[in-house]
Amino acid sequence: MADDTSGEIVRVEQLSKTFVLHNQGSAELTAFAEISFSVHAGEAVVLHGPSGSGKSSLLRILYGNYLPSAGRVLIKHRGAFVDIGACDPRVTLDVRRNTINFVSQFLRVIPRVATRDIVMDPLLRRGAAVPEARARAEAMLERLNLPARLWDLPPATFSGGEQQRVNIARSFVHISPVMLLDEPTAALDEANRAVVVELVSEARRNGAAIIGIFHDDEVRKTVATRLFDMAGRNPLAA
Repeated sequence: MADDTSGEIVRVEQLSKTFVLHNQGSAELTAFAEISFSVHAGEAVVLHGPSGSGKSSLLRILYGNYLPSAGRVLIKHRGAFVDIGACDPRVTLDVRRNTINFVSQFLRVIPRVATRDIVMDPLLRRGAAVPEARARAEAMLERLNLPARLWDLPPATFSGGEQQRVNIARSFVHISPVMLLDEPTAALDEANRAVVVELVSEARRNGAAIIGIFHDDEVRKTVATRLFDMAGRNPLAA
């Protein structure tokens, strides 16, 4: 992570996204048009707007899953800005491994892998020793109130809320410089929503640049340092 926690990490320039509906006579659907903003280390920018204003599509463009129709997204990676929509696929993979973490509301993992191993994996990939990775994974699972009796079980049969907590534990056991959060508190009870709010706030204080979607008004007000209005395309004070 960059030492200068006041520095710009994400820059969105005149970004537009239009989907072509090939099964509807090639009709075009504009998700959003010509949006620009930047995010600095230590900020939590929450995307604000009604359903259909393009919030999730924007996150997917930031992660490199969708290509923009116009404009570009620059991510500071290894000390230099990378155009995530135009770089070599190998660079995109490296950005995802080392700079960006996408936290969705859905858990997608290999079947039959134990919960503890799922949470340990991001640490092991970055060279952590197994005992350290295990201890940190277990501490995160415990913090998210997932019972120890479940740690050796694969999460495929868990409830939606339990799977979401595994997903969050895996995502926050290692904080990336850029954290993209797509409704991470969905399906969580009040106590575990509070834990996620704490994790987001800690990540921000440790210098992560956070861009997220939170439909829960109280959570949004608590975590945001700034709102970005997708409809009006204006940065708003939180």
